[in-house]
Amino acid sequence: MSKAIGEATMNRILGVTDELRACVEDCFEPFEGVYRLNDLGEYVSEGDWERVWAGRPSWWPKAWMLADNGQFSAEQVGRLSVEQIEALFDSPAFEPEFAYYTDAGEDGMR
Repeated sequence: MSKAIGEATMNRILGVTDELRACVEDCFEPFEGVYRLNDLGEYVSEGDWERVWAGRPSWWPKAWMLADNGQFSAEQVGRLSVEQIEALFDSPAFEPEFAYYTDAGEDGMR
């Protein structure tokens, strides 16, 4: 069995939230891809999302999205291996509650 990512790594992943929140916008191009960050209804563009995660392991945004998003706590995600994180994120059973990918809609407002 693969090694769990651990609490320290999970905390580093969650630390990226500050970088994401610095990119929050209210207006986007109509139907632009956006990521909802939280239950406050804060959104970032798909481009900003990709820029913030660039240079980090490809599974980090998956772990970030799984943590405290309706089904798994950050503590639970920290006890998972990279393989388990990727499998859970890609599973049709994963239904994010607060943070997810969507589009800005017809009027570009979020």
